[in-house]
Amino acid sequence: MVVTNKMWKHLMILFLVSLLSIGYASAATEAFEEYAEDPHFITSKGTFTDTIDQEWRNIIHNCCASLPDSYSYYKFDEAIRTFACSEFIIVELKSEYKGEINDSRIDKLYQKIEAHCEENTGLSEVPVVFMWAEDEEYLKFEYDPDAFEKAKDSSGFVASMGHVPVFADEDEWLKWSEKVHKARHVFELESHFASQDGPLLSFGFKKYSGYIEVGVNKETPDKVNDSSLNEIYLIIEEHFEEAGISDIPVVFVWDMPLQTDEALVEEIPPMEEDSSQTVENTADNETTENGEETSQTTPGFTSIMLILCLLIISRFTK
Repeated sequence: MVVTNKMWKHLMILFLVSLLSIGYASAATEAFEEYAEDPHFITSKGTFTDTIDQEWRNIIHNCCASLPDSYSYYKFDEAIRTFACSEFIIVELKSEYKGEINDSRIDKLYQKIEAHCEENTGLSEVPVVFMWAEDEEYLKFEYDPDAFEKAKDSSGFVASMGHVPVFADEDEWLKWSEKVHKARHVFELESHFASQDGPLLSFGFKKYSGYIEVGVNKETPDKVNDSSLNEIYLIIEEHFEEAGISDIPVVFVWDMPLQTDEALVEEIPPMEEDSSQTVENTADNETTENGEETSQTTPGFTSIMLILCLLIISRFTK
């Protein structure tokens, strides 16, 4: 059989595509197997693709990004600890629900996730891995109804205003917290921040304590008085009333400005003589932001194979 140059080109292209497909499929399989072998693994649902490319990653990311945030997990299931994205969606469930989680409940949760992703990204049979949250016993948080009063005993306490509602149950507290969270950006306070010569340094909602915490500048105590605090609280109160929340609880605490870059530079100690060794060891033990060790791969393998195939094709086209 005579093999023409054109046939050789087609064969080489098919060979290259096969190599890339094997690489993508291997990545998909390894990623799933890693979770399936984890002792926290519960089960998986949906269709897991044989290949993973950038388009697939984008779809999964968009699907995951459209899911509820931590203040709204209860709308899907109160057992959800968090959502995460990989080559598929990862759902971590609170270990305290181990006695309540069964196939039926997971099926219902999966149906909600699938319907949500299909509506927002068009992806059906979305692949989902269900896991128990790691070290959940150390990460468990509960609402403290006495936190607002306890804050008054803090050494940094300045003043408190408003009142924490009395919640009938956890569901009522979660709904209230979600409303506060959604309305948490009080742009009307911008003129009162230290950058605008005001007393404010920080502002945030403490979900498990049930109140807004406002940090005021300890270095400018002359700007922190009943008049300025009442003015600030009035702005906050009116803002949250527009969101349907009255008498919003607020605790004012002393806060310190962040150090400038110049101050930080002065505190940096001189490099030790063995710093090069430290850097080398760090590189050898590189980890991701999530604390997971990065996989060791051969850099440039795909590129080398691509160049090799192109050279072979070029050889047979001459």
